[in-house]
Amino acid sequence: MNAIVLAAALLAAPATPEQAVATLWRALSHDAGRPGNEAELRAILHPDAMVYGARYRDGVPALSVTRGTDFAASIGRVGEQGFHECEVAREVRQYDRFATVYSVVESRNERNAPKANFTGVNSIQLYRADEGWRIIALYYQVEKPGMPVPLQGGKSGVCLEGQ
Repeated sequence: MNAIVLAAALLAAPATPEQAVATLWRALSHDAGRPGNEAELRAILHPDAMVYGARYRDGVPALSVTRGTDFAASIGRVGEQGFHECEVAREVRQYDRFATVYSVVESRNERNAPKANFTGVNSIQLYRADEGWRIIALYYQVEKPGMPVPLQGGKSGVCLEGQ
């Protein structure tokens, strides 16, 4: 078992969906020349999780589909630019072992940049396993040019707790 997988196994899964989502944004964020926190990300992703991403490229919609394990590995690589996620709004719906979270997130290359590089909306589905809440699916869409993402009552640059 490699060190990253072992470290992820030792991290406890979050006790609430809100904790899982806050962990997601924290694990993805990193300064230039540093990786995101792959072990922390693997600890909150179900082993069979999938990540779906939508954005516009040259005005054409594009969808990417990635296994959670591959997504986590990509976060563990060192990037030339920083990447900081600031969750500005969140809505959680939960029933028994199922939860879904709608989240609005601003992304910046510099943590304290006055303006976001882009904003996105996220739909996160979670399952409460015996050890805690795990993300089974993440779907994100980066805002469409000319169609800003509503901040759902949040304020630009004001991150929710845990980030």
